[in-house]
Amino acid sequence: MALIPQSFISDLLNRVDIVDVVGKHVKLKKAGANYQGLCPFHQEKSPSFSVSPTKQFYHCFGCGAHGSAIGFMMEYSGQSYVDAIEDLARSVGLTVPREERNVRDVIAQKQALALGEVMTIASDWYSQQLKGSQRAIDYLKGRGLTGEIAKRYGLGYAPDGWQGLEAVFDSYSKDETAKLLIEAGLIIQGEGTDNQGKTKRYDRFRDRIMFPIRNPKGQVIAFGGRILDQGEPKYLNSPETPLFSKGNTLYGLFEGRLAIRDRGFVLVCEGYMDVVALAQLGFANAVATLGTACTPFHVRTLLRQTDRIVFSFDGDAAGQRAAQRALEATLPILSDDKEIRFLFLPSEHDPDSYIRQYGAAAFEQAIQQAMSLSGFFFKLASEGNDLGTPEGRAKTHHVAKPWLQSMPAIALRSQLLRELANRTASSVSELEQFCALTPATKTPLPTTQAQTKPQTIKPAITKPIAPRSAKQSRANIEPPKPTDLSEHIMRLLIQFPILGKGMNPDQRQLALEVAKKRSNKAHDLMSDLIHQCDILEINSQNPNSSFAVFQDQLASSPLAELYQILRQRILGSEIEYLGAKEDLDGVLSKLELGHLKVEMTEIAEKMTQGTANTQDLERYREISQRLSKG
Repeated sequence: MALIPQSFISDLLNRVDIVDVVGKHVKLKKAGANYQGLCPFHQEKSPSFSVSPTKQFYHCFGCGAHGSAIGFMMEYSGQSYVDAIEDLARSVGLTVPREERNVRDVIAQKQALALGEVMTIASDWYSQQLKGSQRAIDYLKGRGLTGEIAKRYGLGYAPDGWQGLEAVFDSYSKDETAKLLIEAGLIIQGEGTDNQGKTKRYDRFRDRIMFPIRNPKGQVIAFGGRILDQGEPKYLNSPETPLFSKGNTLYGLFEGRLAIRDRGFVLVCEGYMDVVALAQLGFANAVATLGTACTPFHVRTLLRQTDRIVFSFDGDAAGQRAAQRALEATLPILSDDKEIRFLFLPSEHDPDSYIRQYGAAAFEQAIQQAMSLSGFFFKLASEGNDLGTPEGRAKTHHVAKPWLQSMPAIALRSQLLRELANRTASSVSELEQFCALTPATKTPLPTTQAQTKPQTIKPAITKPIAPRSAKQSRANIEPPKPTDLSEHIMRLLIQFPILGKGMNPDQRQLALEVAKKRSNKAHDLMSDLIHQCDILEINSQNPNSSFAVFQDQLASSPLAELYQILRQRILGSEIEYLGAKEDLDGVLSKLELGHLKVEMTEIAEKMTQGTANTQDLERYREISQRLSKG
């Protein structure tokens, strides 16, 4: 398999200027050391989108979008990883090289990176199998899908065989190969052995239409398989893996980003085929949950893309339950500038069949007339309750209570309280008390002169406001210094991975020990970060150039969420490499001195007790000399 060398990707990002790349699509203005503009990935009125020419990295402080020039091309234009690289290479007159990699090379890679490459290989193979299966092609044509849509969503076919993927992944009998494929969820290890005494291993997906599930960068992280004929389960998903979590993933989000931005809303459906069929019929702004209830993570991800979400569910009992879970996932993270609606189609229809029978215009109208969040809220709260009786009103309060409690104190919550009070012949204060909600702050009424005692009013003393110094201004934009030394080290390494690569074994041990004192999680993060520094290809002539490449690498780590938190804390920093190196040397020297003092104290106790040997005394003199110099 031919892959693009990582060294070329690093060189490419050194040659292109992210300010020029982003500036072709976003109007940028100079703001200090960086450039700012309106984020192209969510609707905003004041700029929160920042581009750093030194880090060659963009970040939106509003929606969290971030990445390198490659990442921007993928996010903005909907390109695949390879297409984005090829376009940027052409822009600077480079030809993208390829290097041959075998499965053994892939297995030698770090776990998450290896799994990512394995999923790409499998996806390509499934796509090739689709071209050779007339039965699978006829099935997709029967569902009204064209070759163009199949290509856009990367559809494929898993043949009806037990070890089909051996064609590209070597024999399953090799434990090293099988371990990686099992971890990727592509094959299953059965119980017992076959006739030759070998462990039973076979493909998870057989005789199914394959739907690649991509992350926001367009990388394949899992699969969904749809059976062609009758059988159970109709849909089969990849299991949870280091790359894939159903509760954190939405099918079709990568493919639908441009349409979501253009249409101004996202349509949340129930299945893969709904998403692909809607795209075929002109509604490419659809996504789907993956056989699981809608989660707050799903909602939060979508609200970064758009201010409007329309949940589309079947009108049956299962659809009502799914919609209720979506409501419950939405309420805690809702804000007054967002719009949430619920579309319930007739029980005999899904979006695909509805459009085919009534047309795209009718479906568009149904979307516009979808039930508001407040309408669905009251429908669920009062359903089956007789509001003409005290019991019915009390039960309605009981149902609504946890939902109101989960909401932030926004204007919509106040409106829901007022409307619920009107519907149940109650007062807002009664509802606030019942739900244990903090009432809105009331402005005290002015008191009369007779009610107040004379007071001496002292004139306010004002001081002239001194102009801010350059140092004070920088303090407002730079992140605060961490009080914890382990985090201080990690902040420096995440900005300049060359520093981590250059740490000697003693320095690494000091870093790990100080992280261990903080927590086991901090120790694991420090250990992984040092490893990530080691495996990164770095241009020693330009230490600043590694930042964007390194962030892409960290995004593939199982600890990616923790790295994202760290990155947020250092984005405002404009520290240069030499300053960071001096800072790290100072921190490590401080840790070393502290370590030596502890050792010296332990030896002194031995000397007091008369248990110190000759080696202890010699070590005591060495430490004493070292401390006198430091």
